Formats: sequence, structure tokens, C-alpha cells
Amino acid sequence: MNIKELTNKYIMNTYGRFDITLVKGEGCILYDENGKSYIDFASGIAVNSLGYNNPALNAALIDQLGKLIHVSNYFYTEPQAFLAEKLCKNSFADKVFFCNSGAESIEGAIKLARIYAKKFSKRGYKIISMKNSFHGRTFGALSATGQDKYHRGFEPLLDGFTHVEFNDSNAVAELINSGGEYCAVIVEPVQGEGGVNISDKGYMRILRDLTAKNDVVLIFDEVQVGLGRTGALFAYMNFGVEPDVMTVAKPLAGGLPIGAVLAKDYVARAFEPGNHASTFGGSPLVLSVANAFFDEILKDGFMENVLKSGEYTMHRLTELKAEFPGLIKDIRTIGLISAIEFYELKAKDIAVKLTENGFLTTAVQDRVLRLTPPLTIKENEIDLLFLSISEILNDSK
Repeated sequence: MNIKELTNKYIMNTYGRFDITLVKGEGCILYDENGKSYIDFASGIAVNSLGYNNPALNAALIDQLGKLIHVSNYFYTEPQAFLAEKLCKNSFADKVFFCNSGAESIEGAIKLARIYAKKFSKRGYKIISMKNSFHGRTFGALSATGQDKYHRGFEPLLDGFTHVEFNDSNAVAELINSGGEYCAVIVEPVQGEGGVNISDKGYMRILRDLTAKNDVVLIFDEVQVGLGRTGALFAYMNFGVEPDVMTVAKPLAGGLPIGAVLAKDYVARAFEPGNHASTFGGSPLVLSVANAFFDEILKDGFMENVLKSGEYTMHRLTELKAEFPGLIKDIRTIGLISAIEFYELKAKDIAVKLTENGFLTTAVQDRVLRLTPPLTIKENEIDLLFLSISEILNDSK
């Protein structure tokens, strides 16, 4: 049997896979088993922010392999302490909890908000989330997610989640002011899976004021859009507000499994030994690579280059929309996460054709094509993608 046959025979059918077997990568380019190259504008679903075969990440991985791969969290390790310090010193946070994925980080944030309410704010257990949001596929994260298509077949979900319209601060205010049953608000500064929907600055400020006034925990889910994706180190920095709790994950360890819950001290104090844990969370091997990743994105000029590439992408998006006004309904971008929303065309059909042409993209929502290239993407690689999109759209007229 070949790789595809083995996969289909033995692995559960939970992914709609492209008919490609990838075998190696270099920079922003991936190669399949036949040697065909693909410029990556998906980044392993916003994970490979430094591309593939990055020398700094490889060196950190190899160095740590000869020291410690895993020890339990009953002991102290250098990689945990060093990364926690970097995350806190470069963000709003005072404390960090390490886990293995974005969904796990959301579960941790939910637990932290609820136990904070139980111990300190004396509010109820309910949490406000946004429609069209995506927070993960574990039960707490799925319950927080505001898209019915992910819920179907898994009901009943966890009790205590109310979904309101994104960017509607009045809806949030009405719930918070209705009594003391809500303990937290969870929001993505940019809804990635929802179609790259960007928060209004005024909306974020109102959420911050509302939650602070009522001792409601404000949670920002930056699993997909944190760590440089928006052109700022963390997405919240674009909006002039700080959360009480934030989740990060995807790119933090360069492709190795990681998640983190960041929190202010006054909320983090609610956790005590035994309240929460993760066997593999904070692995010395994974966190050594995460330290190297964080050092790379903190280098002088790195974020400036992300912003420059983001501005160039917006320029090309604007040109594309002007070229195809009857096909493209909207374009949205912040930093290096972008969306092309079509009137009638199916985003998945466009993604398949782009793959055939040597470009990897992501269809999120029926008519929204998302671009999340490595943060190291070059202008000539962006040009090649837009040339291909233009050719496909010309054929679709």
C-alpha cells in the first residue's frame, strides 16, 4: 500500500485531505513525494510562522534532544522558566500555564475564569462568546464556539455559554448588566476560522470597560492571531486594550504541540496545586524550540517586515478586487492574515485550483479564502500567488 492507502485504511476519517503527500519543506516552500513544490500560504493552519527547516529552531531542537525530552511538572526546568519570563515581560501577563494545544489553552482559560468567579468575584458560571467564533473542538472550547456546524452531532454541549453577535457591544452589555450570572467574556480579536473578521477598536474598548467595571474576566483567544500574525507581537496590541487572560498556541513552538494560558496575577491566583494540570504541558523539548521561536520574532526588524509584507498583501488584494468587482465581495487583512470573500464562487474550489498550481491556501467558510503565509514570506512569492488567483478568476468569469 502507498501512503494514501495506508492513511485511509488506518486513520479515522476526520480530515478532508488534499490529494498530496508532503515530504519536506524549506523556507516558505513545501515539496510532495513527486518533487512538486508548493508556496505555502496556509502555514499548517497558521502554525509554521517561520516557515520550514528554520536553522534556529532546528538547532534548539537538536541541542535539547541530548539533555531532556520530558520530565514531570513536579520539577523545575530551565525552558519553562525562560519562556514564561519572555511571555510575561513582553505582554500584559504576570503568570503562564503551559499545555499542548490551542483547544487545551481554551479549556484552561475557561476553568480559570470559573474558579476565579467562585473564589473571588462571586459571580455565576456563565460565559459570553461570539457568534461565528471558533475556539477549538474539545467540549469546553466547542461549547464556546459560535458556529452551529461544529456543534452538530455532539449535543448536548456544556451548559453556560451564550453567543452574541461579534462587534455588538450592546448585546454583551445587556447580558452583563442583567445580573451576576456571567463570569467571563471570551473573544477573538480577529476571528480567523470565522472568515478574518476584525474587531472594531471601539468595541474592544467597551468590552474592556464593561468587564473591568463588573469584575468579569476578559479572555482574548489569540491562538491563531497572536505571536506576530497581525503585525504586532500580540493581536490585542492593535486595539489599545489588555485582557485579563489570553490564550496562545499554534506558532509558538514552530510546529511542535504547545499551548499557553497567560493571565494577570489577580486572576491567576485562583489556581492552586491540583486545580489544573497537563502531563506533557511545558515539555523541555517543546519549550526549548518555543524559546528559539520567540527570540526570532523579537529580533530587530522582524515585526516591521511582517507589517511591510502585510501592506504589500493589502495592495495586491485591492488590485485584485478592482480587477474582479463582480466576483469579489470583500477583502480583509491585518498583518499577514487575509481573506478574500466571493459573491458566488466556492472558496474550496479556488483552494483546490490553487493547489494544482502550486499554492497552499485555506477555505474557511463557504465563500472565504484565507491567506496565512509564514511571516517570512517574500514579495515575489506573494506576486506569484496573486498571478495564479487572477488566472483562476479570469477562467471563472
